[in-house]
Amino acid sequence: MANKLSINVTIDGIRLPLQVSSTNEEKVYRDAASAIQQRIQRLRDRYPNLPNEKYYYTMAMLNTTVEATKATERFDTQPYVEMMHDLEQELDTLGIK
Repeated sequence: MANKLSINVTIDGIRLPLQVSSTNEEKVYRDAASAIQQRIQRLRDRYPNLPNEKYYYTMAMLNTTVEATKATERFDTQPYVEMMHDLEQELDTLGIK
C-alpha cells in the first residue's frame, strides 16, 4: 500500500485532518478548502443577517454541488461515444478501416 501524507486543512476555523496520496492531491484539497472559505465569506458579506452559521455552510454546499453538477453535465461524453460508435459501424459497412 502506498504511503499517505497526513495534512490538515482549515475551513472557517474548523481543522480537518486528512490523508492524501500525493502532493498533487494535497494541493487540490488545499485549493478546495480555500475556495470554500472564500465562498462562505462571500455569503456572509451578501447575507449578513441569516439566523445562524449553518445557513452559510448549507448555501456553500448547495452552490458547490450545483456547480459540480453543471460541470458533469457539460462534460458528458456519452453522446460522443455513441456518435463514434455509429461512425465506426458506417465505416465498417463501407469497408473503410
